[in-house]
Amino acid sequence: MVEQLIEWNVSEDTSPPFEDWERLLSTFEIVEEVGPRFNTGNMLQRLEDGLFDGSRLKSVVNRQSLNWLDGLQPLKREILRKLPFDSHNGLDKVTDFAKLKATAAGLSPTYQSTVRLSKEYRVEQGLVFVRLEPGNEFLTGRSTLYYYAHVSSDWAKFFIELNTIESIITKLTLRCLREGRAICVYQDSSGRAFRMPSYWAAKPTIRGVSKSRFVITCDLPEAWRFKGMKAEVRSDLKQKADAIRWLYAEYLRPVRSDDLPNKDAVMRALETIHKLKTPKVRNEVWVETPISNWRKEGRKKNR
Repeated sequence: MVEQLIEWNVSEDTSPPFEDWERLLSTFEIVEEVGPRFNTGNMLQRLEDGLFDGSRLKSVVNRQSLNWLDGLQPLKREILRKLPFDSHNGLDKVTDFAKLKATAAGLSPTYQSTVRLSKEYRVEQGLVFVRLEPGNEFLTGRSTLYYYAHVSSDWAKFFIELNTIESIITKLTLRCLREGRAICVYQDSSGRAFRMPSYWAAKPTIRGVSKSRFVITCDLPEAWRFKGMKAEVRSDLKQKADAIRWLYAEYLRPVRSDDLPNKDAVMRALETIHKLKTPKVRNEVWVETPISNWRKEGRKKNR
């Protein structure tokens, strides 16, 4: 596929980039590039022992500078930056979509309402929200006005989906925190303290982290990530993200269900084509790739 900057003309005569949107969501399914999980007892202890100098955070560990991220927004951007999208990354694509939303907001309004229109009505009528003009019926007698522009039903549907991107990115970030791929350090009365990944397990959203600092585990010293591992395992782990993305792409490929290889064939491909030498890492690829239906039934789920 030839890449292009998003410069589409949003109108009733053009088509929205649904394919790019679906591909971006698929990209978010794999988070291995953000870094390995730091969620076992030994690894968590290594963090607590290694990241702090008393109650202060270290800026250098094992002669390697740590990329501390101040607050939630820098963490979200860094996670997106680590996820590949064609020859760019997830942050580049999210930025493109933000520009597309700005294009829609700049359309000339052709319809106004005193109530916010439902999603179903906007799709049916081919309307995209442009802006609102606040009113105050008690003081001025004027209602709030909602302005819309006429586009196609497909564009209306696309922008409704695109409006969910912030919540999708928040869920992606929360997943990285829960899995110990992103590490949180928060401020308490005595200084900085380490937040366990298990803390995020019951949290549906991320709140109260404005003063927190974060580091993603791919930025931690390799000596921490691969401590005690044999050279073959270390080498395989460095190739693991590519193997997971390959297997997930195989799952999404539009083929007949009986064309999907079984687990044994996948394991052979991981060994011979992707050069993963250790059974341990090959099995991790099979278990951690989001292909639950394939693992359960040996075939692709009908969509």
